[in-house]
Amino acid sequence: MKPTLSRLMMAVFLAPGLVIASVADALPDPLTLERALQELQRHPRADASVPIPRRPSLYLDCRQLAFSNSQLSDNNALAIDDVVVGPLGAQRLEVIKRFFDVLLADFSFATESEAMAVAYVQYDRASARRELGQLSELHVAELEAVYQDLLHRRVASEASQQLARSLLAQAMAADELPRNLTPPRLPEIPDDLPAREVWLAQVDRHAPDSAPADASATSEAVLAERRQQVNELLLRLRVLGAAQQSVRVESAWRDLKLDQSRTLYELEVTADLGYSMSQQTRTRMREQRIGYCRALAWAELHELIGQPLWIADTESP
Repeated sequence: MKPTLSRLMMAVFLAPGLVIASVADALPDPLTLERALQELQRHPRADASVPIPRRPSLYLDCRQLAFSNSQLSDNNALAIDDVVVGPLGAQRLEVIKRFFDVLLADFSFATESEAMAVAYVQYDRASARRELGQLSELHVAELEAVYQDLLHRRVASEASQQLARSLLAQAMAADELPRNLTPPRLPEIPDDLPAREVWLAQVDRHAPDSAPADASATSEAVLAERRQQVNELLLRLRVLGAAQQSVRVESAWRDLKLDQSRTLYELEVTADLGYSMSQQTRTRMREQRIGYCRALAWAELHELIGQPLWIADTESP
């Protein structure tokens, strides 16, 4: 599809430091995860043993999410940052991570903007009532503090949108920033995962056909590390499954709490609707993060056995 002038101008606005590719090479809008992964096939780095720059995820942070409520320290938690796969597999996983990060950044910006708007209306109305002597300075100051906090978070979310897109473009080796992304349909992960021995057997079968990620490492050491990572990913999926159930219950409670706050706000009994929306936002964000982290762990397992997900231009793996 031929991009319009407005699309190219927006790309310049989003990334003034990047050189826009030719019209024929422009990224589609919206961009799907499948198409983002196809970009890897068009760049020489996908087939070279060139280290890919690694930076922490802005929102995903699956290790912290899985074990934030456990008694394990960061040093003892399941410390999988990069699975031991070949260069192309590593780059595929990097694109998936960055794609999810952009989706989370967009979700954060939208929800923070909504909460900030509500908080501003509350503060503005309270200021008018203060002028009439109907509200105290203390009450108005409290509402202003809530509004300023949400305004700060909205500005930070907007900046994160741009940074997340630049990291995704870097992972794809693209010359322009993606604008709109289409959320993928996440894989259906069974409650009863195949036994560990099944995964390990597939890792062993795939080993002769896969090159070591580190040329200086022996094949035996690489295989041992891959087997260990299978163990850890299966445990991570189990922990994230429990976290998903927990956050669904919390999300339902937050929805009820928000409905109550809206009712009281309309009756002018309380004025904390912005705060309730903010709390719901945090829960919704955590719910999204858990879903993406489960999908990422599932994708990492499949890379380890040589069966990558999202390699075709379809709606789901």
